[in-house]
Amino acid sequence: MNENLVLSGTPLRRFHLDRHEDATGVSGTGTVAAGVIFHDGTVAMRWMTCLSSTAIYSSIDDLLTIHGHNGATVITLIDTPA
Repeated sequence: MNENLVLSGTPLRRFHLDRHEDATGVSGTGTVAAGVIFHDGTVAMRWMTCLSSTAIYSSIDDLLTIHGHNGATVITLIDTPA
């Protein structure tokens, strides 16, 4: 698990999914999704594209494995630890 993104016992951490290159031609580039990382590492994410959907992932690492496209997509944290 990416320890920089998930800290046990902390409140929810919001993020954006930012895509520098659209490998599939579906989601576009820029901020394409928004989500939250729960205290236990579970992630909920909502696509902000014309084909919107919401998905749940076991971890941020799983999300990036599926949607990271070899570094073309990155997580941008909104909430940072104090």
